[in-house]
This record gives sequence, structure tokens and C-alpha cells, in this order.
Amino acid sequence: MRRAAIWLLAWGAWLGVLTGLQAAFEPKVIQFVIPGVASAACITSGLVLWAADRNRDRDERSRLITDSSVATGTLMVGVALALVGAGFGLWLILIGVGIGALGLGGIVREQRARARALRGGGTR
Repeated sequence: MRRAAIWLLAWGAWLGVLTGLQAAFEPKVIQFVIPGVASAACITSGLVLWAADRNRDRDERSRLITDSSVATGTLMVGVALALVGAGFGLWLILIGVGIGALGLGGIVREQRARARALRGGGTR
């Protein structure tokens, strides 16, 4: 979870910098409020995750499969493409669904391999 906290903190800081840079363009108040609140929410979430990670016992053997999974990233890219496809058309939705299906298949394969390794079956 520490990596997630670092990303949230970095993103919140970047949004804060971009919010401050808007001052040169004399924007309206709402243009400060929206990224400012998003920045504060990211930083707060990152700090909560960081604190939760510090209180957790360390066990290096038991890690979430999503920490090192390419299939999880593939699934998320597919979902993102399908959502963006809502604005661009059915062709992009179908491409996103296909990529998402590949990612989901990879996650299922990884879970089955993990269960087999925990039973002591080893790998093929």
C-alpha cells in the first residue's frame, strides 16, 4: 500500500502546483476550487494509506497479486478504453472490452497458479 500512498501524494502535490499556477491567468474562484479540492482529497487519502501501511505487520511472502500483475493493468486499460469509447463509438468500446477480457483472463490464470502453488502443486 505504500506505493499507492506515494502515487496519491505525488498526484495531490502536482494538482496543488497546477492550481497555484492558475493564479497567473486570473481565473474564476471555481477554477481554483475544483482542482484544489481534488488535490486536498488526494493528499488526505495518501496520508491515510501511508498511516495504515505503517501500522500493518510486514509479511513479504504474502503480497497482493495486483502488486506485481501485468494482467491487472491490462484489465484497467481495457475498462478505461471502454469508458472512453462511450464518447467515440462502439468500435472503441469493443476494443476496450476485448482488452479487458484478456486482462480478466490473465487475472484468473494468476489466481489459479497462486492457488496451485499454495497447495504445494508447484508450477508446470
